This record gives sequence, structure tokens and C-alpha cells, in this order.
Amino acid sequence: MKIQFLGQIKHLLLILFTLSAFSNAYSQSPNSYPDRPIKFVVPYAAGGGTDIFARLAAQELSKQIGQTVIVDNVVGAAGMVAGAMVAKSQPDGYTILVDQASIATNPLLYEKVPFDLKKDLEPVMLGVALDNILVVSPGLPANSINELIALAKNQPGTLNYASTGIGSPQHLAMEIFKDKTGTNIVHIPYKGGSPGILATSTNEVQMFIISVSTALPFIKAGKVRALGNGGLKRSPLLPEVPAIAESLPGFQSTNWLAFFAPAGTPKPIIQKLNGALQKAFSNPVLVEQFKQQGMIVLGGPPIDLTNTINRDMGYFGRIIKSANIKAE
Repeated sequence: MKIQFLGQIKHLLLILFTLSAFSNAYSQSPNSYPDRPIKFVVPYAAGGGTDIFARLAAQELSKQIGQTVIVDNVVGAAGMVAGAMVAKSQPDGYTILVDQASIATNPLLYEKVPFDLKKDLEPVMLGVALDNILVVSPGLPANSINELIALAKNQPGTLNYASTGIGSPQHLAMEIFKDKTGTNIVHIPYKGGSPGILATSTNEVQMFIISVSTALPFIKAGKVRALGNGGLKRSPLLPEVPAIAESLPGFQSTNWLAFFAPAGTPKPIIQKLNGALQKAFSNPVLVEQFKQQGMIVLGGPPIDLTNTINRDMGYFGRIIKSANIKAE
């Protein structure tokens, strides 16, 4: 009797386990997704460019999917703390990483990265592009990219440039600029865009490649002078400023922001989220909000983000290796 009773208990537990598994699978079914709030994990502090982008996107995406989209700022280790957290999250489409282009170069700069970009994360959508712009101190005797190159060649090792840190996109962009022009300009790293642009405005350093949105108030106030836009075309926010590529063919300094899900997230959920984001990003109001932040909407299928990552790894990988750049 006891053996029979134990057998019945085991049978009942098996049924309950099966029903629970079925219930969990159903709740994560692409057909029902999303049926609860989605979380955007941002690797940088509130108020920065990535955070502003994530919050604007979250607000519009929420309208498209009928669910709340919250933003969680998880700061640390050049964005790698947030990346690792999302990589280890349940692959159900409810925890999404919102990160910038440095996610593609971190593996080339740091000896230890707590997640594998290509194995642990799934591309969802390339969001926006942000042009950087090369600005100089107001008293610097150079009014064009060609004049700046000539000045740097005449005064090797005497001019300085700011960056937002060793291995940052701004650092890599200026190293590429130096490589293409054969100039010797000294790197001075700062802890962010604000101290870097302030240092440029006071001639503590003579130049800085930084996002258009960060530089724009200083340009309008006459505290720095814009010489060249980092995109292949002129910025719609500063159409009078030529692209650096007009003087230095092939040069490009842009950033991008994108969405990633944990690896293993079902493809139908990735596709559904990508479609909802694309609809959100087609709203003219959101497009204009991004534009005011110096952001240009990209969108597209996940493969576009994969191709962008591969492009950046190749483009920046060469200068990282040749200049022997290692992040601290």
C-alpha cells in the first residue's frame, strides 16, 4: 500500500511539473509576447546620451506594445557590468541591453570582458547614429581641417587633444586622424565629455572630437570652434560645417546606439520586438526628438547591427593593434 501511495505521489508531482513547464512555456510564447513590462538596461548614468535615447525609445515603444517599458541604469566597467547582467538574464525578451558602439571595441581593448558579445548577446536593432564633431579652442590659429593638419605638422608634439578615456571612441578616432595625417598630437584623457569640452574651451587642450549634441551649446556660445563633422555627410544641426572626409577621404567618427537581447531569445520574439521598435522609430515626433539630440534614425533588421559590429571591430581593430592601445 505504501509503495502504491508513493507511486501516486510521484505521478502527481510529475503532472504538476509538466503543467508548470507548459505554463511557463506558454507565458513566454511569442504569440503572447509581451504580456508584462520590458526593462531596458542602460550601462551609463541618467542624463547622458545613451540614457536619453533609451528613455525616448521606451516611451514610444510602450505605446506600440501596450506594456510599460522601464529604464534601469546599471553603471560600471565601461558598460560591461550591464552587458554581463543582460547576457545572464532569462532569454525571454523582457530584459534588453541598450548600448553604444564601444560594446564592439571593448573586447579588443580589455584583457577580460565578462561576456562574449557574439555568443552571449543577440542583436535586436541598430537604433541611431550620432555624428561626432572636431572642435578646437577659439584661439587656435586653424580655421579648417587642412589648416589644423598643417599646424600640427609644423608643431609636432606640442598640440594636445582630449578624449573621454583611454580606448574611448574619441581616443580611437583621433588616433586614426593622426595615422591618416602623419601628425603627432598628444592624448589627454578626461572622465567624460563635459570636462573634455571645458578643457578645450579654456585651451587646456587644443582639440576634441565629441558628439555634436555635447559640443553644440559651446559652439553656439563661441567657446569652441567647429572644424569638421565626423560623419561622411554634414550634420543637419550644423550644415555649415564640412565633413572631415571632405578634406580627409574615408575618415569617419560616428557613434551608434542599439538594442541587444540575451542569447537564446526565440527568433520570433526578436522579430516581434524589432518590428515594434521599427514602428516606434517611424513616428515623426520621435524622429524629431532624436534629431534635436544629434541622433539620426537607422533601424533595420538585426543583421544590420551584426554587420555594423563586424565593421567596427575591423576598422578600429587595426588602429588599436598598431598604436598598441590598452584600456585601463
